[in-house]
Amino acid sequence: MASDSIISNSPFNFTPSTRTEFLSYLEENSNKRRISQLDRQGLIEWLCNSHAPPSSQKEFSRRNYVRKNFTWDESGQALVAVAKKSKKKDRKVVTEDEIFDVVERVHASNGHAGWDATWRDISDSYYGILRADVIFLLKRCEVCAQNPRKRPKGSGRTGPEHSRVTDPSAPNFGIDDLFFDHWPPFSPQDRDRDGWKPQGSAIEN
Repeated sequence: MASDSIISNSPFNFTPSTRTEFLSYLEENSNKRRISQLDRQGLIEWLCNSHAPPSSQKEFSRRNYVRKNFTWDESGQALVAVAKKSKKKDRKVVTEDEIFDVVERVHASNGHAGWDATWRDISDSYYGILRADVIFLLKRCEVCAQNPRKRPKGSGRTGPEHSRVTDPSAPNFGIDDLFFDHWPPFSPQDRDRDGWKPQGSAIEN
C-alpha cells in the first residue's frame, strides 16, 4: 500500500493565509473526485460491514465497485485505493482536509520540484487530490517564489478574479457517472438496518 514516508517532517512552504485561500478555493471549486470525511466513513462502512444486505440493485452495484477498488488497511488504519493496471502501487486515500498538508510535505520532500514532478509524486502515492489542487498551491509556494528558476511561466500569484484553477486534461466525471445517479457524501441519517443509503455525489481519481 501507499507509504507515508514521503511526507516526513519538512519546513513550511506556505504562509498561513495560503491555507485560508485554499479552503476558499475548495469551496468554490467543488469536485466529486475529492473525498470528504463522510465519503471516507461511508466507504469504510461498506468495506467492513460486508454482511449487511444491500437495499437495492443500485446499492449492490455501488458496494461491488467499492470492494473492487478500495480496501481498508486495519493495521495502518488507512483507506487504500487498489492499484489498477496503469498504476504501480496502491494509493492512500486522502480526504479534502488533508490535501493541503500532503501537497506541502511532498513538495518539500522532492526539493521543490516543478508542477509535473510534484504531481507525479503525489498521484503515485495518494488518491483524492487533483492536479489543479497541486498547481493552485505550488503557485503560492514561498520557497519557489524566491527562486526564479523554480517558477514555471505563468506561475506567479494571481488575483481573486483568476484564482480558479482547472485541469483540462482531467475528465470531470465520478463513480456515480459510471454506475448510478447518486453517491456519497454519507450522513448518519443514511444508516438503517440494511446499511448505508448514501445521497449526493462522489469522486473518481
